[in-house]
Amino acid sequence: MTKHNFPPTITTPDGSFIMSPKNDFAFRLLFGDEKNKEITISFLRTMLKIPVQDITIKDPYLLKQLSGDKTGILDIRIVLDSGAQVDVEIQLSDHPAIKERVLFYLSRLYASQISSGDGYQVLKKTISLVILDYILVSVEPMHTTYRFYDRENEIELTDVLEVHIVELPKLNNMISQHKNNPEIPWLMFLNAKTKEELKMAAEAEPKIAKAYNRLIEMSDDEENRRLYEERIAQIIEVDLKIQAAEEIGIEKGIIHSAKNLILLGMDDEIIMKATGLSADKIAQLRSEVEP
Repeated sequence: MTKHNFPPTITTPDGSFIMSPKNDFAFRLLFGDEKNKEITISFLRTMLKIPVQDITIKDPYLLKQLSGDKTGILDIRIVLDSGAQVDVEIQLSDHPAIKERVLFYLSRLYASQISSGDGYQVLKKTISLVILDYILVSVEPMHTTYRFYDRENEIELTDVLEVHIVELPKLNNMISQHKNNPEIPWLMFLNAKTKEELKMAAEAEPKIAKAYNRLIEMSDDEENRRLYEERIAQIIEVDLKIQAAEEIGIEKGIIHSAKNLILLGMDDEIIMKATGLSADKIAQLRSEVEP
């Protein structure tokens, strides 16, 4: 079953409410608002290691090109002053098709720059920054970067399409081994579970202090809190539906296996041990499959 590392909550000494910046609603509210772009610029400079001077927050919807196409909805869509586009995503659940999803959004965002009659020179670099709350890549580094590359000849075809994967569960190891990595305070901020951890991250970097103050302001807004809690409720509902569907699928699979064992001539005791089904259930299945 797909598990969510949620609800991502912040524990406070007095029980006051603070949004977790890891929640996708709070993440978008904090980093996807033009009013907070100074914070977002600092975050992007650190994570992408590029000299960002200014940004424009764009509509996150990637419209369909043709009837029947899948519509893409990005977490945060940004255009840098260089013209490069950045899709910033945060994913709490172990998405079974996350690689395909990232490539779909990256390619759709890249292609969205060109219209009929335009030359290909209008296409600018497109970057996906994907922050995961689970392990995807079986290597030690927390932050991995991908481009089009010929491994055999060690030739890079192009850097115009680039994917950054950041895996938050590797953070503790990074803190102990790479204390001077400038990404760590930002990721500590995102991954914080207590108010104290948020404050510690804020003390490490002035822009994170601004992010912390903005997070407190966002959390004090009653409408924001309502939407935040509504988002958590939506995630829980989807999670329960997935769980129910998976459980039904497992049950069907067990019954299918039991029927196959019956047809192979296995006795009830063996089938009971193999499937965990009761003697009565196996008897019922025998009546269904045996002539």
